[in-house]
Amino acid sequence: MPEPDAQAQAQAEAYFERARQAYEAGDFDRAIDAYLDGLRRSPDTVEGGHVELRVLALKRDERGASKPSPEEVERRLSEGDTPLEKMLNAEYLLAKDPQHLAYGEAVLRAAVAGRYRETAKWIADLMFLANNNAKKPSVAVYILLKDSYEAIGQIDRAAAACQRAARLKPNDLILVDDLKRLAEKLGAGRRNGTGSPVASAQASHAAKMRPKRTRVHANAAQPPQDQEPTEAAPQEALLAGPLDQGDLASARTFFEKARKAAESKNYDYAIEMYLDGLQRAPDALEDGHLPLCELGLQRRGRGGKKPSMVERVKRLRGKTPLEQMLNAEYLFAKDPDHTPYAEAMLRAAVDGGYHRTAHWIANLIFQTNNAIEKPSLQTYLLLKDCYKAMGQYDKAVAACQRAARMKPDDKELADEFKNLSAELTMSRGKYDVEGDFRQSIRDRETQARLYSQDRMIKTEDYRLSAVEESRTAYAADPELAKNVFALADALADLETDDGENEAIQLLRDAAEARKDFRFQERAGLLQIRQVRRKLRAAKKLLKARPSDPAAKAGVRELTETLGRTELEHYRLCVENYPTDLAAKYEYALRLMRNERYNEAIPLFQDAQKDPRRRIAAMDKIGYCFYKKGWYADAIDVFSRAIDSYEIKDDAIAKELRYNLALAHESQGDQERALELYRRIAQLDFGYKDVSERVDRLRAESRLTGPDAPSGDLGSRGPTSQ
Repeated sequence: MPEPDAQAQAQAEAYFERARQAYEAGDFDRAIDAYLDGLRRSPDTVEGGHVELRVLALKRDERGASKPSPEEVERRLSEGDTPLEKMLNAEYLLAKDPQHLAYGEAVLRAAVAGRYRETAKWIADLMFLANNNAKKPSVAVYILLKDSYEAIGQIDRAAAACQRAARLKPNDLILVDDLKRLAEKLGAGRRNGTGSPVASAQASHAAKMRPKRTRVHANAAQPPQDQEPTEAAPQEALLAGPLDQGDLASARTFFEKARKAAESKNYDYAIEMYLDGLQRAPDALEDGHLPLCELGLQRRGRGGKKPSMVERVKRLRGKTPLEQMLNAEYLFAKDPDHTPYAEAMLRAAVDGGYHRTAHWIANLIFQTNNAIEKPSLQTYLLLKDCYKAMGQYDKAVAACQRAARMKPDDKELADEFKNLSAELTMSRGKYDVEGDFRQSIRDRETQARLYSQDRMIKTEDYRLSAVEESRTAYAADPELAKNVFALADALADLETDDGENEAIQLLRDAAEARKDFRFQERAGLLQIRQVRRKLRAAKKLLKARPSDPAAKAGVRELTETLGRTELEHYRLCVENYPTDLAAKYEYALRLMRNERYNEAIPLFQDAQKDPRRRIAAMDKIGYCFYKKGWYADAIDVFSRAIDSYEIKDDAIAKELRYNLALAHESQGDQERALELYRRIAQLDFGYKDVSERVDRLRAESRLTGPDAPSGDLGSRGPTSQ
């Protein structure tokens, strides 16, 4: 498929950016639409389009969002005159129901028909892993994969899929013939030097020719060749690499002392104890680094002093990477807002090969830098080099892309972006490793569980086996936090009352025993997820029996239960994480829905400090003012939000202008309200009731005197979720 022209690519990227903003604001459905609009203009954009949409879909599914209705499924699968429209319709359904394999098959067929090679390869690889991991793999899926891979020139993959199908149907002569034909084709390609995809050769050459701009010792933490991240789970593959847990049993003695010291508010002594424990187990993330980071935030919240000049001079040294990492972590614990301490910790963790620690602190730095008003270019460059050193090429590419946006004329950055993208391609397919694709497939199979942990497509048999494995790990070490979380997640993924209730109780018991809110937080999220699941079932029953009083009562009761459960959960989150702006936003949202506007407003005002939620928080503040009857204040806030929001024609912009128009109308300024309604109608005539309001206000403006009709539409308030 030819590459989209520069204009189409720019338009696609604009839609992808709108999708990211909607995703960050929690509006998943609007984000799905924006991603599909972008893919309509650049159909073969995998990393910035299809993959990001997939991640969004999994997050949406995790929050219990509704699946497409049977009517919507039938309409989407029957519509579309072109392969592109068929692909996007199927991808819409897959985004709304990300664990339904049949939608993935429809995406694949359409991508192949439309010759969207990269998209076809991505979705085919995903389906290959899902089918490999199933208890009863589907022959039909393997045959589809065989044909699809061959159609896009991936003969090695086609042969692997055909071999899988032939194992399941050894007496199928057509499959046997296909396998021989593909093997001959693959062998001929190898003899001619064309057996591997061209991209692999280009990537290998690019890797050799890439410029050297490392700011850390890249080789210090490079994973062994047989543990390179794969497409299945690049992030989790790191965790499967070499760990330096050290003497964890000895370290836990110090971690326990640290917890007790923290409970008695002796924060400085607790910091020392955590560091003593990490000296013995440097990569103990759940037991050491994470609680120490949380401790630093609690200490700051209670007015703890920052490190003195003497401490800074003393601690910004170290003879070994471990000493350097712990010294930096000491300073970061005492001043958790000072990013350079975290960066020093990251450099040392990478140099020392403490992969889990480096991965965690790098992600923390990345999120922080993304959220601030003026991100640091040097921080993105550091992240690029560190992710690269750890073999995390997907994140290295993301960091490099952010840096390149800040310096668009930097040719060296542009070249490195291409080189990192090539390395990402190689790490996924292992094209630079000797041997054929069958070996790569076997390596992928070892990553299948990690893939499934990302909730790509979980089969029922996988979920049951995950519970058994998690129970075994928990029984072996019930004190290890990750074992508790893993078992709880596995139980909850069964999506049964018994499984969810056991998971929630397990987490609550752990929270009570350890006095650690992380467990209670997870229990609260699972409880919300459980209520949402039951509510979906109740709504489905009501749809089937619309006149049934019991069905109506069931939906009403579960809706009220969900509201109470969410309200209490986020109240506890704000109480335990007083500096967490995301928690404040979510709690304020629930207060607003319960008409507790005076309590919601100050929380929304705090949440404005988070750039990701600034516009959404301003919209909600305006809504609260409107509901209180403070129309002038609502107008001020809506106006500031509109001025701050750069995009002028998307759903957020239209909602802000609609709410501003309603506030003007309620205050009696019909002329200004009409002007705003007209602007919305010019962009989207069918938006809500805008056309009716324009007609009514124009009719009223032509009349004078007390008999001018007011209409029923004027009573509608601003829209907010």
